[in-house]
This record gives sequence, structure tokens and C-alpha cells, in this order.
Amino acid sequence: MYKLYNVKTWGSLAPHCVLEELGVPYQNIWMTGDQVRDPKFKEISPLGFVPVLGLPDGRPIVESAAIIAFLTDAYPEKKLAPAPGENDHAEYLSWLVFMSVNLYQMISISYAPAMLADTEPEQKTVSRRAAENTNAIFDMIEARLAKEGPFILGDRFSAADIYLFMLSLWARPSEAEHLARCPHIAKVSAAVRARPKLKAALEAHGVMEPGGYGA
Repeated sequence: MYKLYNVKTWGSLAPHCVLEELGVPYQNIWMTGDQVRDPKFKEISPLGFVPVLGLPDGRPIVESAAIIAFLTDAYPEKKLAPAPGENDHAEYLSWLVFMSVNLYQMISISYAPAMLADTEPEQKTVSRRAAENTNAIFDMIEARLAKEGPFILGDRFSAADIYLFMLSLWARPSEAEHLARCPHIAKVSAAVRARPKLKAALEAHGVMEPGGYGA
């Protein structure tokens, strides 16, 4: 059985939703920020990051996009991603990695200075520029959805849409303003929230309704 080390509204949210959507057995281990920062947790996650997915043989894997790609490849019959080897699967992986490397990281940079008690002016500038770059990337995804949507892979819903939903929760200045500015991304978020298998997980994270993050 898998073990998911999970913090509410953190990067473990998308893997949590994918596990629920796949309907595979797993143990959900809720954690707090303090528990994640405990040095003992680094025995599981060397950098002290979540999510961590414990494999049935005991090995941990990290990085939300990698966890999602692994899970959807492990259960191709669930059709939450194109089958490995298909051209569509290459596109699916490309978008997962693109969002992880570019969008996720830029969002993290935009929030980091705000978490510090004493923030230098240069850090505030970095945060502002990161927020601007975040919106530019969201705009790029919005344009793709407008042209080739309604989902990341066209007519096909996939785990990449769940990943986009998670990132949209963290948009600045707020999810509500982000979704109003990006109506096609808003449709993806609404589609994720409408999936019956995800209701319990989204409620547990407090994001079943728009604006739940940070409330």
C-alpha cells in the first residue's frame, strides 16, 4: 500500500486527488508544517519537502509531478493520462514538467519573501517579479486552453488538469481574481471540483469552493 505524506493545501494536494481519482489503496498521513520541518522527516524526504509517496516496498519518492506521472503510468486502465508510449503521453509529461519547473517554482519564489518577518526591498522586488512571471505563464496556459481546450490535453481530462487546479489555488493576488482573469482555467478548476471522487479530498483541504486556500 502507498503512503502519502500530506499537508493541507500544500503540494501534496494534487497527488492526494490523483490517488482518490484512481481509487487505489493508500494510507494518508496528515502532517503539519512543524512536522515537515522536523529534522527526523529528512530521513524520509532529504530536503524536508512534501509530498512524499511511500512505495509498497518502503522506498520514498518525491516531487509532485513525478508522483503523479508514476501513479497514472502505474494504472493506465484508469485513463487519467494517455498510455505510455503514445504521442499524447509525451505531451502529458511535457505539460506536467513544464508546470512543475516553471509555474510551481515561480509561485514558490513569489511567496517566499512574504513568509519572512524582515523582508529586504530587493526580496520584495524578486517576489513582485515572480508574481508577474507567474501570471505570464498562467496567461500562456489560458491561451492554449482557449485554442485547444477545454482541458490541457484537449477534450480529454487528465491528471495534468488536477495539477493546474492546484497551482491555480495559489495564484496571486487571489484565486478568485486569477479565475476571473483566466476564464478557461476557471473552467478546468470547476471541472476538477465537480468530480465526485474528489469531493472528500477537496473538502479535507478546505478548497471545495473557490477562495478556500489561505482562508
